[in-house]
Amino acid sequence: MNFWINFWTYFFFISLILFAGLAIVVTIGGFFNIRSLFKNLTERSEQSEQGAVEEDS
Repeated sequence: MNFWINFWTYFFFISLILFAGLAIVVTIGGFFNIRSLFKNLTERSEQSEQGAVEEDS
């Protein structure tokens, strides 16, 4: 019986550590993806503003 208590205790803590690690990786990756998205949106906005200014001239 003691084997199963130890087994599930270790399994629980290993799963908890893996989940925390995965959450950190996803959070960091998501941060860089959102930063890239805003950078692309800013570049597109600047390009469309330049095109509008050139058309007005």
